[in-house]
Amino acid sequence: MSSSVSTQLLTNLKAGGCDFFVSVPCKLLAGQIQLLEKDSDICYLPVTREEEGFGLCAGASLAGRLPCILMQDSGLGNSINAIKSLIQFFQLPVVMLMSYRGSPGEPVPAQVPMGVLVPELLKLLQIPAIHCHQPADLAEIRPLVDHARVAESAVAILIDFQLMEGEI
Repeated sequence: MSSSVSTQLLTNLKAGGCDFFVSVPCKLLAGQIQLLEKDSDICYLPVTREEEGFGLCAGASLAGRLPCILMQDSGLGNSINAIKSLIQFFQLPVVMLMSYRGSPGEPVPAQVPMGVLVPELLKLLQIPAIHCHQPADLAEIRPLVDHARVAESAVAILIDFQLMEGEI
């Protein structure tokens, strides 16, 4: 592989049009966060909670930007009201890049209960999602980002923790 997974992720997001990023602290997304902190071509803001991030994403979307929030999948539970009553109600395109925890092989038992629910929660919320298990899956990101913009909806990208572990 010629570039890191973090670089490939951000390249695909930016190629799809994402130009506004917020992130909630996440060890597995640290590579992307470090790259965003150095990128002068986009707007990047760290946030402390997912709801705060969705509020900023909503404002950015209304200002004509295509926002992306970086978060752990466990933050989905914290965000349901903001997603339903703000993002989906006002039909705002937002890309959610989530580190996917709790899948088989997860070393932290506390991550499993929410991780098991995330794919079903996304279906229940009617949020299109892709699940990236290996670097080749990253090619699916740009079409999903295009869908967020065209459909004026939230979309989710789940990144397996095993895919990111090599970078931490």
